[in-house]
Amino acid sequence: MLGDNHYVGVVEDPISGCILASGSVLIERKFIRGGGKVGHIEDVVVDKAARRIQLGQRIVDHLVHYAKTVGCYKVILNCKPDLREFYKKCGFVEINVQMALYF
Repeated sequence: MLGDNHYVGVVEDPISGCILASGSVLIERKFIRGGGKVGHIEDVVVDKAARRIQLGQRIVDHLVHYAKTVGCYKVILNCKPDLREFYKKCGFVEINVQMALYF
């Protein structure tokens, strides 16, 4: 699924057609770097029954590849502490500190 600044990737079960995994990447144009783009990976989720077969990594790899093809100079994401190792396996490194303001 494709939008101007938003892409959603899914993995469907070939038999049932049910979605087994999904994730999205938001593309942000920056003022710095001559208007370069940054990809923000969001909402990566894998059905509990389909875990441990690398579907999460496939979705993340696909989203990263998409971000590269549209000209992003980096891809970032936020995750819970218990997911750090998963994203490190996907090639991400931990930098900076996330801050949030919830309403």
